[in-house]
Amino acid sequence: MKKYRMGNQPEEYELREDYLGWTPEGDDWQSLCLRFTRDTKLTIVNPQGGEKVLFLHQFIIKDAFPMSFFGEERSKDWWTFAIVSEDETSEKFIIPLH
Repeated sequence: MKKYRMGNQPEEYELREDYLGWTPEGDDWQSLCLRFTRDTKLTIVNPQGGEKVLFLHQFIIKDAFPMSFFGEERSKDWWTFAIVSEDETSEKFIIPLH
């Protein structure tokens, strides 16, 4: 998995496609972005069944990525993302919100 540095920040985050197509339980990503509270637990649901609890740290937009990301085929239709982790203290990673 490729890692990216957002803007001029020193941290690098892995972009995972594991949760592509998953949605917040009882909500959609756009509504959740409007009510977002930093560092909260979030339950996301797989359209084929199952759910996962992640720790939501921050929403970001495509413009936060380095220019090299824009040339990647997989990023063509992705515009919004979330920085999440398995729990409060585990390593953070990025998921696309589509």
